[in-house]
Amino acid sequence: MEKKNKISLKNYCFMYILFILFWIVIDGKLTVESVLIGSIAAFAVMILNKDLFFNETEGGPLTFKYILRYTVMIGVLLVEIVKANIAVAKIVLSKDMPIEPMFIKIPASPKKKLHKMIYGNLITLTPGTLTVDEEQGEFVIHAIDRSAAEGLKGNTLEKHVLDLEREES
Repeated sequence: MEKKNKISLKNYCFMYILFILFWIVIDGKLTVESVLIGSIAAFAVMILNKDLFFNETEGGPLTFKYILRYTVMIGVLLVEIVKANIAVAKIVLSKDMPIEPMFIKIPASPKKKLHKMIYGNLITLTPGTLTVDEEQGEFVIHAIDRSAAEGLKGNTLEKHVLDLEREES
């Protein structure tokens, strides 16, 4: 028997405030028009994605510790992006351009769909790798060279996504 999702007003308000703050940071302006457009966009995102954000089986708990883990994960992602950018720049700027494009499969370790989606997007955001598909519990990833492919197995981003999942248990 499926549980009914209890969506509390506290969760809606919390996510709405986060979306509005994100909009203001991205837009860079604090005008009436900007906040109004951001409010409409935040409301639309919440309504269209309420099954992801507020689903007891998929969404995470909106606790300080959970949000802190997300924040740490974003910080780790930024560091990984810088490191991958340097590696890709070395490849592109070298005279012989030593690329060795390949497809590899790695286990999609997270159990929840939301966390699989987050992990797949984190891989894609890192230069030199692209998540192509998820099939039978594995991600199909295109890597620019062997070192990028080898760096995906048991990487730090995977550990942080799994920490998010453990936090929910």
